[in-house]
Order: sequence, then structure tokens, then C-alpha cells
Amino acid sequence: MLGLPILHRSFLSIDCDACGTRFAPSTGGVCSSCQRILCFRHLHGTKWRRVLTELGARPLCVDCRSGNPPPPTARR
Repeated sequence: MLGLPILHRSFLSIDCDACGTRFAPSTGGVCSSCQRILCFRHLHGTKWRRVLTELGARPLCVDCRSGNPPPPTARR
């Protein structure tokens, strides 16, 4: 083999629009309602919700699911 790493951690990181922490893109995502880029905690909230999203549910953030979407100035 060439000695190239096939599976390795991502060098990319993104800032969460809700809390500002940096996270790997594979752990978070974009809310389909408010279009914010969010970390796992603010997008899914629980592992169960992440499983539902992987099975085809719309990725809705914790705020949009609770009925309190962010103000329009916070949206991108």
C-alpha cells in the first residue's frame, strides 16, 4: 500500500451559530427550518433524535422543535 491514511479525523471545523463552539461537520448539521449551522447538542439534542434524522426525519433544531425559532437577525 501507499501508506495513506484512509480513515482519519476531519481537519475541518465549523462554528455553531447557537453557542459558538467549534465542531466537526460530521457531528452537527443545518436545521431545515431556520437554516442555522448547529452542533450536535443544538441540532439534535439527543441521540434518539439523531437516529430519527438518519432514518429520514427532517433535521430540526431544538429551538424550532420547541416552537421558539430564533429571531430573524440570528438566521443566515
